[in-house]
Amino acid sequence: MADDHADTDQSMETHTPVSENPHTDFSLTDPIQRMAENEKMSGEKKQKVDLQALPTRAYLDQTVVPILLQGLSVLAKERPPNPIEYLAAFLLKNKSQFDDRN
Repeated sequence: MADDHADTDQSMETHTPVSENPHTDFSLTDPIQRMAENEKMSGEKKQKVDLQALPTRAYLDQTVVPILLQGLSVLAKERPPNPIEYLAAFLLKNKSQFDDRN
């Protein structure tokens, strides 16, 4: 059994490092990147269409629940005298962080 470990150690020592992106050697990175970007764009279009077809709970979970939870959490910590105005201002101020998800 000790010989098995020695063989493993030797094979690891002689292992040649692989370049960070093996596709670079074959000029595949640009076409692959373009394909990934195209799929991402088409996925975003599908997602917007799919939002309309989602059940109510799933639609709310994907669109407003994340920002509402964050806003309500901050609201509970701060406890301002005008909570509705505070929450409305929070939603408007931070909506750009969540627009990417929709």
